[in-house]
Amino acid sequence: MRRLAPTLAPFASLALLALPAFAQTPPGYAFDRPQLLADQEVWGIAHGARLLALACARAGFGAAAEAWVDWQEREWAQIDLMRASLSRHYFGRDDAPPDAIAAALGLKSALALPAEELAPACQSLPEALAQPRYDLPRRREAVLARLRAATEKKP
Repeated sequence: MRRLAPTLAPFASLALLALPAFAQTPPGYAFDRPQLLADQEVWGIAHGARLLALACARAGFGAAAEAWVDWQEREWAQIDLMRASLSRHYFGRDDAPPDAIAAALGLKSALALPAEELAPACQSLPEALAQPRYDLPRRREAVLARLRAATEKKP
């Protein structure tokens, strides 16, 4: 069996890539479920920060990548709660990979920025991640408050 593991590894990777195709819930946003919609919106923020950090690391901006790692460690509890919630919603399980969730939400899988745009984004990422807007629990509460207010205004 151990000899088969390396042979099967590429197939396991393909299965993870195909996971969005097996979503139990259609891809997209849950406008009728405020808690879930808040998770979806804040997941998009975390996903965007991740994509930028990965692009920065590939381009040699180590400080940006390190700042993202530190930020992710601080925000891990909220990220993990959202991952479990979105995994259950889309895939009926608690542990779907982040890329599968992003695909179910229709988010990009990578950033393709020209160097002249990537450099300033990478240089400002450490400072940006320290701002209150990247405090994910606080951001999620603000999104929920906005959604509640919008729902209360409907007749």
